[in-house]
Amino acid sequence: MNNTILFDMLRTFSVDEMKKFGEMTRSPYFNKLTAVTRLFDEIKTYYPDFRDPKLMKDKVYQRMFPDKKYNYGSMKNIIYDLQKLAETFIADQEIKRSNFDVKWSMINGLHERKLSALSEKNLKEIERTVTGKEIVDDDYFLKLYKLDRIKRSHIYASAKGNPNINEKKQVPYFNQLLRSTTHLKKYYLLDTLRNYNYIITNKNILKAGQILRDCEEFLDLYAEEEFEEISLNLEMMFLKMNLGKITEKEFLQFRELVFTDLYEMQADKSIMLAYSIYLMNYCRIKNKTDKKYLRYAFEIIENLSDNDNFVSRSGYMNIVLVRNILLIATELKEFHWCEQFLKTYIESIHPDYRDNMITFYHAHKNFYEGNFEQSLEFLSKLTFDDIYNKNYIKKLLVINYYELKYFDLLNEQIESYKKFLSNNVSLPESYKEGSVKFVDYMCELCRRTDGGKSDLLFLKKKVKSEKELQNKEWFIEKIEELEASKK
Repeated sequence: MNNTILFDMLRTFSVDEMKKFGEMTRSPYFNKLTAVTRLFDEIKTYYPDFRDPKLMKDKVYQRMFPDKKYNYGSMKNIIYDLQKLAETFIADQEIKRSNFDVKWSMINGLHERKLSALSEKNLKEIERTVTGKEIVDDDYFLKLYKLDRIKRSHIYASAKGNPNINEKKQVPYFNQLLRSTTHLKKYYLLDTLRNYNYIITNKNILKAGQILRDCEEFLDLYAEEEFEEISLNLEMMFLKMNLGKITEKEFLQFRELVFTDLYEMQADKSIMLAYSIYLMNYCRIKNKTDKKYLRYAFEIIENLSDNDNFVSRSGYMNIVLVRNILLIATELKEFHWCEQFLKTYIESIHPDYRDNMITFYHAHKNFYEGNFEQSLEFLSKLTFDDIYNKNYIKKLLVINYYELKYFDLLNEQIESYKKFLSNNVSLPESYKEGSVKFVDYMCELCRRTDGGKSDLLFLKKKVKSEKELQNKEWFIEKIEELEASKK
């Protein structure tokens, strides 16, 4: 009996749920079989593991019915009945989690019993609780659709089953019909947008090409629609951003929705933080081709700081967020801001990462100040476990060695970086491709330190043609330095 579905279900119950389920087994409304109550009383003492030799079916049966001979079929039926009761309990608990579903069922019941006044009173109450919460509720428009259906039923009933009999009944009936259709369409749009955005941002899809084509077809159908609701506008702009189809004007509108509208609506801070991180990540990608996006990213960071919205529900800042903040701010040479940020939020960084993040900052600060020896010294002290931070460290090591003209050490580091990239299968291919391209251009740059001017011109043209080369501006600057040295 240890491996029954019944025990699998009961193991998921909390202590409070076990108590409530026991009350259900004893309630004649839910259960009229005393054998089912006996079975629960017999097995509940083995909660939560339900793993004990005493739980063999024949032994449990003998304790339940000491005067009877063990009957396999009878025991099987009792276990099945308790299992079905557990399923009813789970369904009951899930329904009670949503006040809307309970109320909606009650309003439907009242209406079916022709208790119209009470039904309409409860309908107004539930409508007040639903309206204005679409930013956090995936089912917002579906709830409005369900409420519209009830309203339509009320009109239909008051017209004695024929809303066409007069204009007073006809107009509101068909208006309600159109409203419900609109709400159902908006539910579909919001659900589809959020699903597409989730799939793209999680990058865990098997047939990415097909999914992206589906997203683009969806976008072509609905991109020009105008929505009153902030949730639809947010998700539509988010999808455009995820597909790289967003204009700068739309990006700034998206950012303004996050900066202003979400805060005015008092949306959950975790939602605003998530959108801000996605906006920031987009800026870091766009920075490869348009440098003003780095400043846009810093403005997003400042907005999070002004609203004290860096910390996740875990009580700590996401370590990738901390790293990206430091990368953006140091590249803009906002060193004073960085130091204030670390001072203010050091306790919000997990203790395992605090020293590393401070060292990470100083390594980048010294690099951007031209103190390459000091940058190397700080890099040597870093002990990150995750591959993304290791990647940043290896890249900065390579650049520092080049700046210092330590070419022997540089060649060793480049070979080490190549092995790191080839051996780490957990690095996403798109991310790895960018790093491999960086290494390839680094090798070309090293080969041309002693080359002719024509070689450098060719290399510079090649670098400039790259749309998303990591550290593209730095490569151009180094090539131009070599060109100047040839004059």
